[in-house]
Amino acid sequence: MALLPIGRALPLALLMAPLLGACVAHGDSSAGRASALATTVSRAIACKAGSPQRTTLDRFLAAEKARGADDQQIAAARAAYVGVSEAEMVNQAVKPQACTVQERTELKARMGRIRAGEFDKL
Repeated sequence: MALLPIGRALPLALLMAPLLGACVAHGDSSAGRASALATTVSRAIACKAGSPQRTTLDRFLAAEKARGADDQQIAAARAAYVGVSEAEMVNQAVKPQACTVQERTELKARMGRIRAGEFDKL
């Protein structure tokens, strides 16, 4: 299998990133919630509206387990979080998106809830 050169892979990643979030966001699934968490965290970092704690993903996964997610759902949630986070990072590096004051304010509030371990309103 031939690998794509970086120059061709990057535009492909930019095209696929929005689709990745849509693919994993199945209603209120663990993977969908992890996708929403990753998008929020990535955007908050880009907007300088807060950053996650080192244990954010682990605490999120524990909360999902407490909600009744099985091992397969937890694995899918972890994969969704990592995949969306990486795609968001690439997108922001290649084509930065400006942050409005309103968006920054909303993200600060959401990150406060995330840092407090309140993952039910993603």
